[in-house]
Amino acid sequence: MKDMERKSNDHLHQPQRFFRSLALGGCALAASLLLLGSPRTAVAQIYSYNFDSGTLSSDWDKYGVAFGATYNITFPTVGTGKGVRLTSIPYAPLGYPGIAAIVVTNTTYDYTDFYVAADLVNWTANTNQAVVLLGRYNFSGGLAAASGMIFNWDLEQDGDTTGDRYGGELQMNISTSLSSQTTVGACEMTPIPGHSYRMIFKCVGQVYTGQVYDLADLTAPVATLQFTDGANTFTHGVSGLLSADRSTGNTDVTFDNYYSGPSDPNADIAPAIRHSIPGTPVVETRSPVARYQNFYSPASGISFTAKTHTADTINSSATKLYLNGADFTSQLTLTPSGGGTILAGSLPGSALKANSVYSAQVSLADSTGLLTSINTFFFDTFTDAYLASASVKTIECEEYNYSNGVYQLDPIPISGMTTNGDPTQYINGNGAGYYDPADTVFSAWKTTGTEGVDFHYSDRTTPDSGWDDFRANDNVRTGEGIREEIADELHMDVALSSSNPWDGFFNIYQRPNDNTRQKYIDSPGTNLVEYLLIRTSAGDWFNYTRSFGSSTTNYFAFLRSGAFYPASVTLSEVTGDPTSPGQTTSDYGTFSIPNGVRRSNFSYIPLLDANGVAPVVGLSGTKTLRLTKQGTVSKDNRTEVMNYLLLVPAQVSLQSSSVVSGPYADEAGATVSVNGRTVSIAASGSPKFYRLLAPAPIKIASVSVSGGTVTIKY
Repeated sequence: MKDMERKSNDHLHQPQRFFRSLALGGCALAASLLLLGSPRTAVAQIYSYNFDSGTLSSDWDKYGVAFGATYNITFPTVGTGKGVRLTSIPYAPLGYPGIAAIVVTNTTYDYTDFYVAADLVNWTANTNQAVVLLGRYNFSGGLAAASGMIFNWDLEQDGDTTGDRYGGELQMNISTSLSSQTTVGACEMTPIPGHSYRMIFKCVGQVYTGQVYDLADLTAPVATLQFTDGANTFTHGVSGLLSADRSTGNTDVTFDNYYSGPSDPNADIAPAIRHSIPGTPVVETRSPVARYQNFYSPASGISFTAKTHTADTINSSATKLYLNGADFTSQLTLTPSGGGTILAGSLPGSALKANSVYSAQVSLADSTGLLTSINTFFFDTFTDAYLASASVKTIECEEYNYSNGVYQLDPIPISGMTTNGDPTQYINGNGAGYYDPADTVFSAWKTTGTEGVDFHYSDRTTPDSGWDDFRANDNVRTGEGIREEIADELHMDVALSSSNPWDGFFNIYQRPNDNTRQKYIDSPGTNLVEYLLIRTSAGDWFNYTRSFGSSTTNYFAFLRSGAFYPASVTLSEVTGDPTSPGQTTSDYGTFSIPNGVRRSNFSYIPLLDANGVAPVVGLSGTKTLRLTKQGTVSKDNRTEVMNYLLLVPAQVSLQSSSVVSGPYADEAGATVSVNGRTVSIAASGSPKFYRLLAPAPIKIASVSVSGGTVTIKY
């Protein structure tokens, strides 16, 4: 057995190809492919193979490119066992790409309804390849002429050339040959280097479903694609694994824990799945339920249920819970306390603080210590009411200045298009709020921004119809949701359900969005949604002028954002005239947005300085703030979406205990001076241990003791 978690941690209406340049080979490529090995009769329809033997059984057939191109199959160590590594070097003189495949062609495993899965292990972003699961495939004519259904992750879909932007794409394709595929479902998502994922492809009747799970969270898939093939193009076939470079480069990928069968072995616990290594304990249910949870009530605490789904037992003493890197295991209640095949864990609400951002991790191990898993999730304990309170400043990213520095005073009226499907109905706008529809009747009222004064947007010089949901008269793109980037490819969460994959296209794509705040739900008339600043390019910037009152308020800053590739956005103050071009700025810090695999995985990103510490942003009077997208032109375009800038009071709270492992409670003798960033703790009773809590990362500058008072400066 093995333990892969041991290391811890413009509209397109035409066929697509999961690797584009293979069409260049055409018939010539068909003549250059070899089939190695031969099938044999097997005895069961379920086929499970973990590659720990360091070889392939005779059930597997190997496919690769000949005539100067080479491919290789090796079995590297993965955890305590082995995986299978498929590598291939292209043959440049003929333009053959790197490609390698292993397929269980034994006719016993020729499925009608099918389920096939494998782990993508410890992904390293060093090749531009497609990682593929095959279903209902027919190899009678060799690899080039083979046909069937494909579920593939193009790991750098837009990374073919130097000028292309970063980012991957998950796809489902109808493949009639190696060089001809039609995409029937896709969404943009990029794997995180060093992570492992479980790819699943299944079909019942004419309904195909593809899913990807992060092995660090098996409670729900990262993404699901679904397609109903009304034409019933393929009725049966075999399954397997394939890796192919999408241009003319190398391919290199490691798979593990292959499984195929006629039905879904996890249907009873959906949306969760069992671990790919039998007996490994995993978190099956959890509260908070969502992996990225907004507005979670701290009073609910944290709870989870872990299972092995075998006779293997869970070692309760090895079960750990960490919050923001701190060990909270001592406050965790486990039932049964001695472990078992099922283990329930709970953390009391008293352990969580209001208005905070958390990164959580549950670590599990079986009784042998050899089978381990980690469940990670992210949540905040802000509330809608807190964000609407006078002490907090929320700046919507789509509500940037207009008409050479014009801005509106709080409370800014809610504005936008209604969601009842009537394109002529909107709430406010044209001066009442920042909503700026493409309606010439109100041209004198428009809140149109000025390029080079109110914003700089480098990707376009004119409005972009279809990407102008909130500011229709600017070249800035704003979205009523993410819309899964339809400009270059067809992107959607749930694929088409028609036999014609392009029929009704504009009515079918989806708009993943952030959690809708109450102010939009309570808006007059039909509900509004969250508007997003989308499709930004490196160097783009946006100005936001707001009034902050007569006295200085110290803030910690957060950016509500989601990204499918790492992105950086700088927060600055405009020190020059915000009504004229050529403005000067002074930087506060940077929002380093991590790769959340998908843009729709929103979280609060703290503003940090060069040392990784949250700077205190002191604001008073009228100030103009600026958000600037950093990165390399072209390569870092369109990687993230931004919802709002959140400024919360730069206060810390204190938790204390008479013993390290005991329960924590707020220390009544502690006072917090916000302006001086000083915590004073009055000595009382027995010695206590203290935990200083802040909504953003802080650094303790000094600790001193004088006259029975402990003073901590941050």
